[in-house]
Amino acid sequence: MKLRTPSIRAAEQMGARIRTARREMGLSMAELAGKDFSRPFINQIELGRARPSMASLRVIAARLQRPIEWFLEDPDTSRAAVELSLTEAEMRLRRGNPVEARSLLTELLARPYLPPQARTRGHLLLGEAHLRLGNVQEALPVLQKAIKASEAGKWMPLSIELYDRMGSAYYMLRRPPEAGRWFDKALAAFEASGLTEPVLKARILGHRANLYYVAGQWQEAIALYETAIEAAEHVLDVQGLAGIYEGLARSFRKTGELDRALTYAQRSLRLWEGAQDVRMAAQLRDAMGSILLEQGQYQEAERQYLEGASRLRLVGDKEFLPHLLAGGAEAALELGNPELASDRVETARSAAGESSDPVARLEVERVAGRVAHALGRVTESRDHFEQALAIAAAAHSAVDQANVAYDYARTLEAQGNLGQAVLRYREAYELRRAATAS
Repeated sequence: MKLRTPSIRAAEQMGARIRTARREMGLSMAELAGKDFSRPFINQIELGRARPSMASLRVIAARLQRPIEWFLEDPDTSRAAVELSLTEAEMRLRRGNPVEARSLLTELLARPYLPPQARTRGHLLLGEAHLRLGNVQEALPVLQKAIKASEAGKWMPLSIELYDRMGSAYYMLRRPPEAGRWFDKALAAFEASGLTEPVLKARILGHRANLYYVAGQWQEAIALYETAIEAAEHVLDVQGLAGIYEGLARSFRKTGELDRALTYAQRSLRLWEGAQDVRMAAQLRDAMGSILLEQGQYQEAERQYLEGASRLRLVGDKEFLPHLLAGGAEAALELGNPELASDRVETARSAAGESSDPVARLEVERVAGRVAHALGRVTESRDHFEQALAIAAAAHSAVDQANVAYDYARTLEAQGNLGQAVLRYREAYELRRAATAS
């Protein structure tokens, strides 16, 4: 005998109510389907073999002239409604709509009663939405609450996902040691649990590889990114694969293999654009711009920066915008137009004031230092570099400090201040060595 789980019963009850309402309205399945659905799809829904999305259910409810709650009001169907809401929120996240996902989850979690495991999953998704929006401080308490509940309920798969998200939160806060502990905890729990979900394992390995990258251990990062791809075989989700390709692009760039870096950046960009994730696509355009600058392809680099900035503006995303504007300024500088670069830097500095990302301001100040030097503003140039170094130090990022110190040294050398240049070159070397050792 086939077991009828609460989820199956809920689908059957919903289908029965749709069928009842349709017959009372005197509509055929084809008439209910209209141009939005197929008749077979409506038939499958009424038989309880398919579930409509919340958006589809709203259309069906409107045609049947019933409030949507009528289809979702009994206890079993309420479970179906919760599952529909969680699935819809997850899909919005995967399609790059964290604002809509956050709104849906906030409404769902405000309900006085939710099954405990569903509530915990809701907190997991809400935490991810906050992370995607760059609201790390809002994500942390949500994830902490969910971890406590998942551990108490012994819901191991949920706990592993949550450990991974907590690692991502600390990674975004630029606190690699804490991030590493959470990623290691996620991987240890995964291996101890006996789970065989390659996508989850690949995601954790990819995130762990990010820590090797920020520590300057690029060959180790490349090896772990490649292990992540192998772990997932051919089932790695689009976003996971795009993220790993991005990591490979950045790592190969650091090892000087610019052609391979550009290849992986282009692959990642195609995947993010296919997933309609504008922000991640913009980050890839930023990465490609940096690679193209190193290759001397300044016009193509400028195109990537400006295209990324334009798309971010269209969706109202201000968090990553300063990076692209600063990149556009640096491209203009390399193209021999310091006046245009100066205008773009000022726009980037204004945008950085509306971003909560400290690294955005660091990058703007670094480029502003280069631009001021090109315009002969020696004191202003040094002030910008000093500000960039202070921001990097406050963020406890030795790698960022090393990058700024190196550019500062080059500028000082060009200005004829060889003594200070040597000190800055030495500082960059020591910081890079410290980052690698950590």
